[in-house]
Amino acid sequence: MIEPRASAVPPTSDAAELARIVCETCWAHFRSWDAWPGISVHHESDVTWTESPIAHVFFNQMFGARFGRGEARRRIAAVVTQARYRNVPVIWRVGPDSAPDNLGQRLEEGGFVFADHSAAMAMDLTRLDAGEDIAEHVAIEPVRDEATLRAWNSVAIEGFGFPAFVEEPGYQMHRAIGTDADKPHQHFLARIDGEPVGMATLLTLSGVATLQNLATRVAARRRGIGTALTRHVMREGRKRGFTTGVLQASAMGHGLYRTIGFREVGQLSSYRLSG
Repeated sequence: MIEPRASAVPPTSDAAELARIVCETCWAHFRSWDAWPGISVHHESDVTWTESPIAHVFFNQMFGARFGRGEARRRIAAVVTQARYRNVPVIWRVGPDSAPDNLGQRLEEGGFVFADHSAAMAMDLTRLDAGEDIAEHVAIEPVRDEATLRAWNSVAIEGFGFPAFVEEPGYQMHRAIGTDADKPHQHFLARIDGEPVGMATLLTLSGVATLQNLATRVAARRRGIGTALTRHVMREGRKRGFTTGVLQASAMGHGLYRTIGFREVGQLSSYRLSG
């Protein structure tokens, strides 16, 4: 059993600080992928990126860029050249901590195409209601073995609309990161009548409880699974002593998170380069 511990990030109402925390925990999540030999994580003083021969943006990401004056065009051009040489697509994530301020514009000028926006959201977990109001038809379990991890991963493939070739390397990567109870990645699988229908991750890096990887199977949507998983993950984070919960919300999930108590504190954007 994990003993509760004090959060490294006490509750704060400052939106800019919370947005910075959302970015940092997201970037820390990507950096943890270097546990798997199928991907390389490169961390420089002004940018971090993941690199893999697997031709999908999930495995080839740029983030945390803070370029000095006049550096953005040159660095973006270098990324484009390398991506086209390797014949892989790349996704570049831009957050409130990115520099220069017009990095998105520079990316589009360099050949990237805007992909989407997501909201950085946060809540004070000390205000989270204590009741375990999971719908009776939804059973949520921690992922502790390979069979359950495979089921969790299969939900991710369908829920996020990934192509089939992503499934096995995605499973191998999460297997390498680990599913032990003391790991900073804690995966949860939701079932209805024994069938896997939803998945989510509690990430306990950067001093906050972060909801990652929330998805449900298409046929199981609008049945309260996302709400149940979100509440469950945040309660697990609070049990571990964390007082701040954060996440990134798509347009689809924004309303759900607001009803639970999250508020928007910033915005992140993604830009895509085709392989």
